Amino acid sequence: MKLKKTLALAGALAIAASAVSVFSTATSAIGSDKIDFEDGDTSFIYLNTDSSDCVSSGLEVVDFNGSKQLKLDIPKNQIPKIWFDLDSIMPRDTAVQIGTIDVQLTMAPKNAGEALGWAGGTIGSAGGFDREKMQGGSAQKNPDWANGGDFTIEAYDPDVASEPVVTTKKFLLPSQKYSAAGTNPFFGVMVWANADVDRVLYIDNIVIKDGKGNALPLGIAAAAEETTAAETEAAAEETTAAAVEETAAPAAEEVVEDVEIVEEVEEVEEVVEEAPVEEAAPVAEAAPAAEAAPAPVAATTSTNTGNTGVAAIAVVMAAAGLAAAISKRK
Repeated sequence: MKLKKTLALAGALAIAASAVSVFSTATSAIGSDKIDFEDGDTSFIYLNTDSSDCVSSGLEVVDFNGSKQLKLDIPKNQIPKIWFDLDSIMPRDTAVQIGTIDVQLTMAPKNAGEALGWAGGTIGSAGGFDREKMQGGSAQKNPDWANGGDFTIEAYDPDVASEPVVTTKKFLLPSQKYSAAGTNPFFGVMVWANADVDRVLYIDNIVIKDGKGNALPLGIAAAAEETTAAETEAAAEETTAAAVEETAAPAAEEVVEDVEIVEEVEEVEEVVEEAPVEEAAPVAEAAPAAEAAPAPVAATTSTNTGNTGVAAIAVVMAAAGLAAAISKRK
């Protein structure tokens, strides 16, 4: 019974390990209903560099105004184009439901003693971009690029950051909505190159909603770790072998002891069978009495019958002892 239970447990563990490998899931380090950058993840964000005046590097997550925020330094007279890869944020069947995208923006002068002044830009979207060349152009289709969330940021005192501005990209026309046909759909934040000072842009609390204003769930299933049939079989064999080795020795000892008990009983049976049986002494025949009433016949004791009873009792007792011993060991 121990061996059967151990083998069953080994098989169950192998199946459970395989199931965990296949069904494990995760999200792309994004909050359940908004992108807040508290985990520091920027793996789903790209800088578009389709022109020479584009900012080409510098994305990072920093502490700002009491929270984690995405930061990008913007040299004067350069344009940042920050693309958010939608397929890394949510499943495509969720993306096609998008009605609005809210983005919180803050800007500050980079150098001490300077004032930010006025800054403007837009939030746009398109159905694709080229991840290898980090450019848009002809890849921006299904749907085409469309602006839709222009914003203004202002701060005129030296060393003062602007107030946070929440701007919204609205998908008003069906032709602007994401589709299943797009390749690498995205939405992007662009800031115009109209400032003569170095600036720092901060982005936080991106909320994506459906047409009714409900926040859409974020996060996608992680790729399942592949476990080949050979690996699963090898793991099961290794577990089973260990289980058999662990239980084989005690089981063998039990079998040996049970065999010894059986042999003892068989020896008892042989002794009983070989015991000589004493023949009963012949009873002398009484002379017939002439016309006398028949005398009562005295009871006789059969020696053979007595030996058979003793042997039977001995065998029964030995068998009972064997059964009790085996039952106790089980």
